Amino acid sequence: MPDINDYLDWRGDIPATKDNINEVDNLIFCLLSYVDFEGILPADPHADGMTLREAAKEYFFTHKEDEPHPLGLIVPAEIITLFRRLSETARYQNLWLTGYVNEVSKEREMQFSALTITLPDRGFFTAFRGTDDTIVGWKEDLMLSYLDEVPAQRKATSYLDSLSLQDGDTLYVGGHSKGGNLAVWGAVHASEKTQNAIKRVYSNDGPGFTEAMITSQAYQRMADRLTFLLPQSSLIGLLLANDSTYQIVKSRTLGVFQHNGLSWDVMGPSFVRQEKLSGRGMRTDTVVRERIDGMSKDEKRAFVEMLFEILESTGATTLTELADGKMKTAMSMLKTYQAFDKEKKEMATYLFGKLFDLKLPQSKSKSKADESTASALPPAQEPHPLAEAKENGDREELSETDEVIHARASKSEIKVVWHIREKR
Repeated sequence: MPDINDYLDWRGDIPATKDNINEVDNLIFCLLSYVDFEGILPADPHADGMTLREAAKEYFFTHKEDEPHPLGLIVPAEIITLFRRLSETARYQNLWLTGYVNEVSKEREMQFSALTITLPDRGFFTAFRGTDDTIVGWKEDLMLSYLDEVPAQRKATSYLDSLSLQDGDTLYVGGHSKGGNLAVWGAVHASEKTQNAIKRVYSNDGPGFTEAMITSQAYQRMADRLTFLLPQSSLIGLLLANDSTYQIVKSRTLGVFQHNGLSWDVMGPSFVRQEKLSGRGMRTDTVVRERIDGMSKDEKRAFVEMLFEILESTGATTLTELADGKMKTAMSMLKTYQAFDKEKKEMATYLFGKLFDLKLPQSKSKSKADESTASALPPAQEPHPLAEAKENGDREELSETDEVIHARASKSEIKVVWHIREKR
């Protein structure tokens, strides 16, 4: 099936002045927000920026296009190739870019980045970046599970209001992954003047919100302008509570790889729709919600704090640095865990076991408090949906690009079996 690259072949020669932006353009702009424009574009959205073509010239003057991980370990490198193509097409090359902000703060536990694109006829598109390579960004993601709001969400609202839109201006807002969450949050909590200018908000496989957020009056006022796009085996987009109006798009890949929007099938100015989530998508939705909902807010907070205490003990600030550290990284994390006191170790064992449904070995000497905690553990739940698909021989649910993770525990050790089939 055709994808975004084919879309550029079809419509790349049609200027935005002659054809309004659509949902495919939305995703393209959101993926563009992953590019590092530091030192190229101004942070002030009212300052003079430059055209996309000029920004590409500046970027590729100082960046090699063939770097193995130009945007970090998890962000698709193909986005850089996409950026190059956009700079060479009539539809995008003359669009004006400005307002590039990229703030990462370990102290504030925030990762936030945004970009504004000026469209014809007094139109604007603000794109919020999803989770990048930074460890603090991933921590903030997990904080969504127990906080009513996180710093990046508040920043999204203030960014939109800083655009100071005038009567007659039109604003589109979008984001991929966590950026989709920020786009919706920012729009829902923006000032009345900003909301009056908003025409459409896109969340491209972005995590959801609390039930309180979805049922709030502020959310309902914006609801008819919100578009949620999820691939058929979505994982990220089904985290937390989600709007039941989400639309399912078809992807040429399976499992977690569908989170990459470049894999979504395109037909004309739209993504190809699916009637329902795949079997895996529905099982993943059920299992993930049970795991997360089965933990209290205090337990989620304790889990996140302990996990990132271990990760940050390595001195790494990005996932790339973690991966590059290899054995040194592993030894640092093990040393940190071993330094935990008995109570903290038992809490870590309990929380990891509860989240991943592992029957972890318990300490032989238990206090009454320990026994009380252990008794609170839920009975074993259904196996991970990916492992279940493998065991049932579900060929539709497994492919050469699929990754199956099956965690098992015995009395003496935890065995994590990775089944990886490389795409041939």
